[in-house]
Amino acid sequence: MIGLGTNILLRSVLDDDPIQSPAAQRLLQSLDRQRPGYVNVPVILEFFWVLRSRYRLPRGRLSRIMRDLIEVEYIGFEALETIGKALATYESGMADFSDAMIAMRNRELGADMTFTFDRDAARVLSSMELLS
Repeated sequence: MIGLGTNILLRSVLDDDPIQSPAAQRLLQSLDRQRPGYVNVPVILEFFWVLRSRYRLPRGRLSRIMRDLIEVEYIGFEALETIGKALATYESGMADFSDAMIAMRNRELGADMTFTFDRDAARVLSSMELLS
């Protein structure tokens, strides 16, 4: 197994660099059963954040990119089920993907509540509470 960093995923998906994008795409295409790739939670959160904040991708395109990525055959994801649930919450327009992911993952790991200063997140995510 090999770990995949945020920039590998970004260059592959965005195809925006004449040297790094083809290299990242070759790496992802080389993954197989004996040598799968692995993406941890910080990488998926940073990947989403960069696409949303830096590239300002619209919600629908962001959602498609995320869904396409998690369906790549030889890439494993930390907390894949949670990623899917957080993505569904994001797609419904209820909450930001990152907020949903943080709240859901914390709950899975035993946290009763996740405190935040984000009023919107606290309003829509039952396991987030506003610290006022």
